[in-house]
Amino acid sequence: MWPFQRMSAPVISIITATYNRSNILVFSIQSVLRQTFSNWELIVIGDHCTDDTVSVVEDFGDPRITFINLEKNFGEQSGPNNVGLKQAKGTYIAFLNHDDLWFPDHLETALETLKTSRADLVLAAGFIDHQHETHLSSLSGVVSEKHGYHPSRVFVPASNWLFRRELIDEIGLWRKASDLYLVPSHDWLRRVYDAGKSIVPTRQFTVIAVPSSSRNNAYKTRQSDENHYYADQLAKNPNFREQMLTKSLYSCFEHLYYDENTYYWRFFTKKLKTIFIKLGLNTIEFHFMRKFGKGGVLRSYRKKRGLEIS
Repeated sequence: MWPFQRMSAPVISIITATYNRSNILVFSIQSVLRQTFSNWELIVIGDHCTDDTVSVVEDFGDPRITFINLEKNFGEQSGPNNVGLKQAKGTYIAFLNHDDLWFPDHLETALETLKTSRADLVLAAGFIDHQHETHLSSLSGVVSEKHGYHPSRVFVPASNWLFRRELIDEIGLWRKASDLYLVPSHDWLRRVYDAGKSIVPTRQFTVIAVPSSSRNNAYKTRQSDENHYYADQLAKNPNFREQMLTKSLYSCFEHLYYDENTYYWRFFTKKLKTIFIKLGLNTIEFHFMRKFGKGGVLRSYRKKRGLEIS
């Protein structure tokens, strides 16, 4: 651990859990350093990293960045994120997954929305590259204006959140994946919803996710091509967001409205989802429970990523 001294408390604490992927972590940190809002601290929690993560983080030489390497591997991000939450000094909390990146206006936009709406938590919109086709992304954090956020309707990655730190005292820390049918991030957000807290969208696309759960052996082979591509575009291409939106939205509408099988499948599943919601059931949790069992999502992801399964 090598914390730097600060003169005053930051407005936003950013927490990044990481494990042995220093070659992509560097791009995530760069996207934080490019933020138009600069009063933040970044707490990077290594899940007992054994690669060169510590030197990669130290090389940035920024007093706003702290690195803590856990003495024992926890095996998933809930443990490191909870360590980060206990260290956080900011009035507001953000998470940034180590394989995700932010557009430069992410924190500024999210904070402005949070203050203006007086919400407890805001959800930024973003792009998720699932590697189905080269740099073709699905969309995340798009919340229905009619229904608002509901944990059965949409999954929103933690990299898209900004919230008031008081929520930690009220909702509690993240729960272990082995105790859940859901992934820990979705479980925590559902608990926020169940507590009746105000959750609103920013309606701005400011996040790029490159999930390792969509990539075979991402950890074993240290894949980084997509992360490097997005980092390069964010740094050099001022029209990149517009280009991504055009490509993603065109593909989305083409697929949803012109592919009849998809159109009718979505029609019926939306009706069923509405019935489940009225019955008080979480459709995402129900799906994971049937497909994986308790803790099974984590085991599936670790296998996909090329990590050992305990």
